[in-house]
Amino acid sequence: MTGRSSEVVMLFALYAILLLGGMYLVGASFASPIAPALVFIAGVLCIAAAVAVPVMTQHRDAGHHRRE
Repeated sequence: MTGRSSEVVMLFALYAILLLGGMYLVGASFASPIAPALVFIAGVLCIAAAVAVPVMTQHRDAGHHRRE
């Protein structure tokens, strides 16, 4: 694999782990005996981080394609 494609695979893996992990935490918070609110908030933050990964990647890559 080239450098760019391996970076895309790693970002997709990070996105999937954060999204699925956040969804699991949100679901598990309802059955959590200890601090369900904190587990829920951690899940929501993981989902927000998963959404931020492609946004930040697009923002970072936008500078490489500009001509000056």
